[in-house]
Amino acid sequence: MGDPLKSIRYLSIRELKPRMIGEFLLDPEILLPVEVPDAARGWSPESISWEAIVSGMLKLLAYSPETDHGDYYRRFILAVKPDIKDEFTRVGILKTRDGELELAVEIFRALAGVFPDCASSRNNLALAYEKLARAAEEQSHSQAAERYLGLAFQAYKDAIEKAPELAGTHYNFGHFHLRQRNFGKAREHFAEFLARQPESDQSDSVRAVLRELEGVGSIERVCAEAFDAISLNREAEAVPQLQEVTRRHPEIWNPWFLLGWAHRRRGEYREGKAALERARSLKPADTDTLNELAICLMEVGEFAESHRLLCEAVRLEPENLKLASNLGILSLRMGRSDEARRHFEAVLARSPEDALAREYLRRLSSEEG
Repeated sequence: MGDPLKSIRYLSIRELKPRMIGEFLLDPEILLPVEVPDAARGWSPESISWEAIVSGMLKLLAYSPETDHGDYYRRFILAVKPDIKDEFTRVGILKTRDGELELAVEIFRALAGVFPDCASSRNNLALAYEKLARAAEEQSHSQAAERYLGLAFQAYKDAIEKAPELAGTHYNFGHFHLRQRNFGKAREHFAEFLARQPESDQSDSVRAVLRELEGVGSIERVCAEAFDAISLNREAEAVPQLQEVTRRHPEIWNPWFLLGWAHRRRGEYREGKAALERARSLKPADTDTLNELAICLMEVGEFAESHRLLCEAVRLEPENLKLASNLGILSLRMGRSDEARRHFEAVLARSPEDALAREYLRRLSSEEG
């Protein structure tokens, strides 16, 4: 994003006498921040409006709320724009709905800066960050999505710290955790919502979600048992249980991944591919899913797509030696011996005891000899 405060300049008004703006006393000794849209071209102090000063203060409080004279700037803003809270909240919600998310974030950050104890502004800020995260995920910008989710999480935490009695924050935070598959925290916040607002338009839907979540514990137990079975080469035990879970709960990532992993280990590559593609649709940036799906694709002869997915996984997790080894194996299957050698040598450079990479390099040397 760069420096959001790079457009801020400071104006001295020492030549003015102290004056009142409503009940607010203007102090000529305090510099006033001004937002200058095109600072590179210079600016004329004579042309500065009160709106530009208020805009500068809002920007400063949005991104540096602990700034010197922050309380003074807050009182100045409220003297000039006493209705700013209602006005900006309406505009911010509208911008969020219309998809102007970066502007919505700046509006709600500004409100949080002007009203440090306002929980609703932080709740709205969290919703805008969540939408930014989903937009980034749709464009496969996984790092940006993770960053926005982290900012949303912190905004929700701040909102609850400011006003734990605000039921709407618990409702939204519950859905946030639900989307992140953190079912325990989702239950916690939905229960808190119902305790504070037992009868509302959302209460029945929250109760329905909680009933669904009651079965999540059993799903987690099935997945844990399936993981142990697969790890012990008893994939045949795991597959029927996982198939039943995915039939009843097709929206949950973990059973789809485990089902794909089990099929892959059984050599059922097309079945594994189908399950892992579903897992990937639910969690696009998971490197384990990308790796397992790439193996299945390699085994059914879809080398180009397998290579693309492995490269995507390496970009997400460049230190993962398993991915590098699989790229080496895929390169061999594609007849690219030199490329395979580079991948295996890179593995050994970071893990000299890696037996798989050493064995493949021995084979390559033997074939060349």
